[in-house]
Amino acid sequence: MRSLQVVTPNMKCIYNCPFCISKTHIHDNAFKDNYSLNKKFWKDNLAKVIKENDDLKYVVITGTNEPMQSIECVKDIINIVRNESPDIQIEIQTHYYKDNDIYKNLDVVAYSIPFYNLTSNIKPSGKTNRYVFILTDTFNDYRLSDILKITPDNVSQITFKVLQKGNEASKEVNDYINSHSISIDSLNKLREDINSYNGNLSIRLDENCMDTTNRYKIFREDGYLYNDWEEESKSC
Repeated sequence: MRSLQVVTPNMKCIYNCPFCISKTHIHDNAFKDNYSLNKKFWKDNLAKVIKENDDLKYVVITGTNEPMQSIECVKDIINIVRNESPDIQIEIQTHYYKDNDIYKNLDVVAYSIPFYNLTSNIKPSGKTNRYVFILTDTFNDYRLSDILKITPDNVSQITFKVLQKGNEASKEVNDYINSHSISIDSLNKLREDINSYNGNLSIRLDENCMDTTNRYKIFREDGYLYNDWEEESKSC
């Protein structure tokens, strides 16, 4: 296991993005919050997972809501990882665009950007800053060269993510994605631009971000390790 996603406690999200894939999980994110209810158990299990996986290179702090809603949890994750394996790279995935001291303790701050005009709101302040463009229809007709013009010099990594539909029961999310995904033509042109890019930035296109196969495992707020996002709770 080279990468581990650590999930902060589930709560009502302050952003409530209409395309959020976490709204489509069959288990409805019903996991016991042992971070709050049994913190020692949660901390011990996270430390154990890190200690027992010598090949672990990356820890990604994420959530079924905005992870910066649980700043104490974020701090605890950082401290546990640094204590157990200081060489592991720690990243946070966030919509929280304001500067925060916690970002200075991370290796990568990945800012999720679902609309083209939001970049002016971001004050990138991490050691390494990544812009993660969520490809809604606001990116239609823009080429990679246009996006590079609105990307600050202190951003060294860019990821483009295609919107991911949920199961048949996820009608509201799926309807939004059907109506507001980037057009096929714009996506194809963007893919061509990325494939031919030879500059200094690290740029990639992620067309299936929820596929965990051979990519990562998930440490949930109940303190257990999961193989994929749809796996049912082990703590119920």
